[in-house]
Amino acid sequence: MTATQPTTTPAPAPVAGPGVQVVAALLRRGDQIVLVQEQRDGQEMWSIPGGGVEHGELLGEALIREVLEETGLHLATVGPLAYLVNTTTTRYPSTVVLTFDCTDWDGEIAVHDPDGKVTGAVLLPLDEARKVLASSTASRPEIEPLLDYLDGSAAGRVWSYRDDQPAD
Repeated sequence: MTATQPTTTPAPAPVAGPGVQVVAALLRRGDQIVLVQEQRDGQEMWSIPGGGVEHGELLGEALIREVLEETGLHLATVGPLAYLVNTTTTRYPSTVVLTFDCTDWDGEIAVHDPDGKVTGAVLLPLDEARKVLASSTASRPEIEPLLDYLDGSAAGRVWSYRDDQPAD
C-alpha cells in the first residue's frame, strides 16, 4: 500500500536575467498627497507617481525624473524610504518597487509623460486620496502597501507578492 502525496503546485522557476527596478514618490504637502491618473492595459487607474529605473540611472535620479514627467513637479530632495514591494509575475519577474516619502518639492502640476500613460495628476486631501486609492483598479501590490503606510504602518516594511497575492 502506498501513501498518496499531497498535490501542490510548485512555484514557477525564476526567469534568468535582471529584475525590474521601480521607484515611486509619496508626494506630501501638509495633509495632502499627489495622485496620478494613468491609462494602463485599457483601464484608467489612480496611484502615486513613479516608474522604471533606466539603465545606468541611480534611484534618486530616476525618482526625480519620473516625478517631473508624471506631475511637472520638481523634487528637490528624495525623502526617506517609506516601504519596499517585491513582486514577481510572468510579465514582470523579480520586480522591486521602492517608495519614498517626499515633502521637499515645488512647482505646478502639469503632466509631461513621454510614454503618454499618465493622463492627469492632482493634489488631494489625504482622506479623499485614500478613498480614490481604495477604489483604484491598480494592482494590489501598488495599493495595499500604500494605504497601510498612510494608515500609520512603520517605515521600512517589505511587502512580497507572487502574482499579486501576498507571499509569506
